[in-house]
Amino acid sequence: MSQHAGESAETIPAPRRETNFARPVAPHRGRIYLGTGLFTAAVFVVVTIGVHVGVIAPTLTTDIVVNLIFGVPVLLLPLVILWDAPGENRTRLDKAAELVLFYLPYTAGSQIGYELVFLIGHPLGLWAPTDDPGWKWLWWQYGLADTRYVSGNPWIFALEVVGVLTGIMVFVMWTQLIRTHLATESRLRCLWFTFTGVAILMSSTAVYFISEVGAGFGDIGQGGYGLGFKFIAENVPFIVLPPLVLYATHLQIDYLTRAAARDRA
Repeated sequence: MSQHAGESAETIPAPRRETNFARPVAPHRGRIYLGTGLFTAAVFVVVTIGVHVGVIAPTLTTDIVVNLIFGVPVLLLPLVILWDAPGENRTRLDKAAELVLFYLPYTAGSQIGYELVFLIGHPLGLWAPTDDPGWKWLWWQYGLADTRYVSGNPWIFALEVVGVLTGIMVFVMWTQLIRTHLATESRLRCLWFTFTGVAILMSSTAVYFISEVGAGFGDIGQGGYGLGFKFIAENVPFIVLPPLVLYATHLQIDYLTRAAARDRA
């Protein structure tokens, strides 16, 4: 009798662990995300001040070295999502929640912190050709590789407007999605806005690249470095991740919608 009871107990499945949609990030991954962000910001501030006060010369060597120092860690950062802690057993839904919460500030930071300055600078005439960029170095050096940013290209201006406005929206959604006590219906609304925002940014990225392909890469400067590293490599996360983020958002919407329906029933 006890043997049968033991066998029956062994076959009882363990209760399913619920996904923590607001806090799916393990501590070691959280530290890496934060550390990389702080390191990138520190390098940017140091170089910007250095170029502005004349301590660092805005040469091609500076361009290459600095872009490698803060560009490569940012490019590799999304891979941290795949690093499980010892004993950590994440579900597909856990990874989906973390990918979305990682990508929203990742892309919003690019749109708001980078494209916004270009957008403001166009009507103010900040992007005229110069050999002394000062505080504009970070934006100026990218304009050397993609000259559309400093030539008043109307397509780029339109993409900047869309990117900044959409970046603000997805950042606001992120501030809501990280709330631990966010109601299910509110989380679903935020996820739908997130899906829409990421889809818009993915479409803008497609226009950005395909329009230049159609122009035969005539606006790309700095040779192979400008084309291979700045124009392509630095933008790889914004090409590869959006479709995955859309799918990850879909998984959460699907799960939470079904859960809400069960609760109402």
